[in-house]
Amino acid sequence: MRLQYVDDAMPTLTLVTCTRNPDPAALRRVVTAVAGLTVPEGWTREYLLVDSASAPPLSDRVGAAGIGPAGEWMRVLRAEKPGLSVARRLALREAKGELLAWFDDDNVPDADYLVHAVATAAAHPEVSVWGAGTITVEFTGCVAGWVEREMRPFFQERAHPHDEFGASTTWAPFFPVGSGIVTRRAAIVRWAEAVEAGRYSLTGRTGARLTAGDDAQVIFGAVAAGERVGVVPAMRLTHLIPPSRTGAHYLARLEFGLSASLRIARAECFPGDAAAREGADLSFLDAVRAALVAWRAHGPFTGLRFARFELARRLGALAGTLQTTNRPEPFWLRAAIRWLGLR
Repeated sequence: MRLQYVDDAMPTLTLVTCTRNPDPAALRRVVTAVAGLTVPEGWTREYLLVDSASAPPLSDRVGAAGIGPAGEWMRVLRAEKPGLSVARRLALREAKGELLAWFDDDNVPDADYLVHAVATAAAHPEVSVWGAGTITVEFTGCVAGWVEREMRPFFQERAHPHDEFGASTTWAPFFPVGSGIVTRRAAIVRWAEAVEAGRYSLTGRTGARLTAGDDAQVIFGAVAAGERVGVVPAMRLTHLIPPSRTGAHYLARLEFGLSASLRIARAECFPGDAAAREGADLSFLDAVRAALVAWRAHGPFTGLRFARFELARRLGALAGTLQTTNRPEPFWLRAAIRWLGLR
C-alpha cells in the first residue's frame, strides 16, 4: 500500500487524541509529549484533539489548564455525541494524513515514537496497523499492593522482545493494543465504513458501560482484508493509570466488558467464520472451575478478587457470544451478572 501525499512536497502524519471530561494534569502531559515528538525528516504533522461531548466543552477549559493550541498544527474538534467511535470518525473526516497515530488521553509517547512509526510504514508496506511494543504503566497515585504486583499487564504493560507482524483470526501476542496505535488511512477508513454501514456494532465506551472493541475491529478488519498487524519495541509510551481505575469492582466490570467486546469484534470481522461464533468453551461450570483455580493460585484473600475477575472474563465472553448469535441470555447468566455488578 503506497503512502499518498497531501501535497507534492511533504506527507502528513495525523496525530489524534479523543477525550471526554479528561483529567487536566494527565491531558497536559499527553499534549506536552505530543508537542515534543520528533517529526521525521521530510514529513509534517497535525494534531487533532477531539472533545467527545465533554461538559463543559474542552475548548472552554484548555486555555485555563495550560493545554491551549501549540500552533497551527493543533486543532480542537468537538463531537456533540459521546462515544469513542463517533470521535474517531470525526477525526478521520478532518484528518489530512495517510498515516494516523491514535494517542489516548492517558498515553505519553517517547519523543522518537513517530520516527519508528514512519520507518515501520516504509519497511513493511504489508502492515496496515501497528503499535507500541514497549508500554510502561505509571500509576499516578497510591494503589493497593496487589494492583502494583499483579495488574500491570492488565493495564497493557508489555515489553515485546522484537518487531513482530502477522495475521491471526484470534487475538495474538503480537497484536497492538489501542494505546498509541498507528494505522494507514485505508485501514481506519475501512473500519469507519463498516461502522456506518451497521456491520460493526461496537462504538467504544459510552457512559458508564465499559464495553469497547473498536480497536479490536480495526485490527481484525485489517487481518480480514489480507493485511498484517504487529508491534515495534522501539515504539515506547507510558500509560497513565489513576487510582480511581484500580478498584476491584471497576476492574471486574472492565474485564467483563472487554471480554464481551472481543467476542463481538471477532465475529463481526469474520462473519463467514463459524468458529468466531462458537461458545463451546463457555459454560457456567467452566467459569466456576476457572474461578476456583484463580482463587487457589492467589491465596484465600487476594484470590477472591482474582476469582471474580475470572468469572467476569468468562461471563463476558459468554454474553458476547450470545449477542453475536442473536440468542437471549439465560436467567442464570443475567442473575450472575447482576449479582457480581458487572453491567
